[in-house]
Amino acid sequence: MLIRSITVFLVGILMICDLHSQVISPNGYSGLGIIPSASTIKNGQAIFSFDQSVPGAPITTGFNSQIGFGLTENLELVGRLATNDLKCNMFKADDCPSTTYRDFSSSIKWSLPIDILKKNKAAIAIGVTDFGGAATFFRSYYAVGTKSVGDFDLSLGRASAKVPTAILDGSFASLTWRPVTWSSLSVQKVGHNSSVHALFETPISKSGSNAWLTINHRISEAPVMSKRWIGWGVSLPLDQTQSKPSSSADNSAQSQSTNKPLENLTPSKLIDALVDKGFYKVRAGTKSNGNLVLELENTAYLWNVLDAAGVAMGVISGSYASEPKDQYFELTITTKGIKQIKVAGEAKCVGLWLSTGEVCSKLSVQSLLQRNSDTDLVSINLTKALEGFDDPVNWSTAVSWSFRPEMIASPVLISTIGTEYGALDFDLGANMNAVVPLWDGASLETNRVVPLGLGTRQFDQGGVFFGSRLKGVTNRTLFHQLFNFAAINTQARFSAGTAYSVWEGKQIETSTQSGDGRYKFGYTGGSFKDGSKDVSSVSVNQREYGLFNFRYANNDQQTSQTEVTYGKFWAGDKGVSLNQRFWYGDSTLNVYFRRTRMTDSQPLVSFAGVQLSFPFTPRENKSFEHFGFRGVSQWTYSLETKVLEKDNIITGGYGEVPRVGDSLVMTLNRDRNSSRYYDTNIGRMRNAYLILGNN
Repeated sequence: MLIRSITVFLVGILMICDLHSQVISPNGYSGLGIIPSASTIKNGQAIFSFDQSVPGAPITTGFNSQIGFGLTENLELVGRLATNDLKCNMFKADDCPSTTYRDFSSSIKWSLPIDILKKNKAAIAIGVTDFGGAATFFRSYYAVGTKSVGDFDLSLGRASAKVPTAILDGSFASLTWRPVTWSSLSVQKVGHNSSVHALFETPISKSGSNAWLTINHRISEAPVMSKRWIGWGVSLPLDQTQSKPSSSADNSAQSQSTNKPLENLTPSKLIDALVDKGFYKVRAGTKSNGNLVLELENTAYLWNVLDAAGVAMGVISGSYASEPKDQYFELTITTKGIKQIKVAGEAKCVGLWLSTGEVCSKLSVQSLLQRNSDTDLVSINLTKALEGFDDPVNWSTAVSWSFRPEMIASPVLISTIGTEYGALDFDLGANMNAVVPLWDGASLETNRVVPLGLGTRQFDQGGVFFGSRLKGVTNRTLFHQLFNFAAINTQARFSAGTAYSVWEGKQIETSTQSGDGRYKFGYTGGSFKDGSKDVSSVSVNQREYGLFNFRYANNDQQTSQTEVTYGKFWAGDKGVSLNQRFWYGDSTLNVYFRRTRMTDSQPLVSFAGVQLSFPFTPRENKSFEHFGFRGVSQWTYSLETKVLEKDNIITGGYGEVPRVGDSLVMTLNRDRNSSRYYDTNIGRMRNAYLILGNN
């Protein structure tokens, strides 16, 4: 009766539109029902799903939660937490029902990039389920092919199960019919087990997010899965910059034909308009060649400095759109007083590009964190704009108010997932970070952790994780000084003060990149001592660390980065961390492997994990004129497990990179600050104007 009511309700409300979302099988891969499809999750798409069945487990009913990511066009990664009971303690006698399962695992699938298959609406994929970690309950290796004919999809494959509880074993097949764009029906067979599955889906936002619901029914008699169950999920793009513009523009910001009129301003209102957009320390002047020169500090657009440039150019172009002569301008945007980016162009030409998408040859963008070269300011007919480029500026206008402290808030989360103590245990708090600017590149910050009392019982008094709970403490009080050595493509940050509540010392961090930004070398080193203890025992109360870092980006857009960190970490362990980072707009997914040991006589300890990072602040956050309140430019959450080990004991303290405030790369546009990066992503400035301009 419940299933029938839900079906009638969905058919009544779902929008009939062209949907392309995917679902995740309760077995840990993309595909409707219990078998995989040969396609993979779309590049840059994230899928969250939940099913009430744990196929293959001795107790098939339970809680099957998954999150999947499309890493590249043909590669997906899925994390899965499958359990029959969310809270019971498996170490405690009679606390869990007999044969209870709790498995935290990952799965991966690769679709072969064969063009002839795509042209014929076919695909072939290979994959493995439940790899990584010491415990293995559902591991299978498989190959599958899918062919689409009209509204039907036929999938055939073969799998080899490595454990008895893996339901994906032997030959399998499915036939899926899509009678309408928002619904599918699939009949499937794996070995001797047969089932039928129905899918209903609907869009839930303009940014490309969808929600879906599945109704599943087992036909065969063998109880290897629940007789019937309901699953649901949502899919959303990790790149949130491609949402549709505000109501003043009807088309997507991705469309180069989108029109949005410039704001009608006058040059006399330019400074006030920039302040209204959230910029401060705004000043204006002219050069001997008549170029307008503007410099402003950005704290309102922290997803990407190109957003700040796009919004500011909209104001400049709107101020000179009706002027009789061409007005060339040079716009410099600073971060913590450090000059980060320069945009040069002609106001009318740039305004036409921003409002209509018509190509503007009189526009260039340059990183001010690199030495100038012939290719820095792209050769696109900027002769007039660049005459007297190094001439002194006659500063005629400036906003006097330049002291603007900030309060930065973000969540802090301690969690364990899929342990024998519980499926999910966590303690949630808030990070409150006060930052006071001193002079160019210098700031004083203090950070306090505020427990919110939101968590699970294992972090309460008497719980197994009580000792690791969040405590209300002042976490750090530090002085920072940024240095920019653009002539050698290098930046550095010196920090001194108290970190981790009681550790007093100093740290230096450096970053040096190649001219095109594809290669970056860095070093992080420091020395701290525990000020709360007797320092006679140096080995216990002294922390000295040094880490060398190398990063390679596979293209100028830096959509994929490989990074290696080697050296001595915060806790004294020595080893290496390998990271493969995927960028989706301003969100990143980092798949990593880390292997370190405390001393030469102790064994190496290895971890593998996934790390998701994204801006925890609005894309536009103007805040207050004399005081800023915002979130962090990058908030990170990691899930990891021990690998290459026989035990699965919770182990912490290995491979920790010291946290002493925003890192150098986070401060400088999150390691995307070369002229080549800015030039190849120049469309981002127009996107920002369309989405954020004239708000």
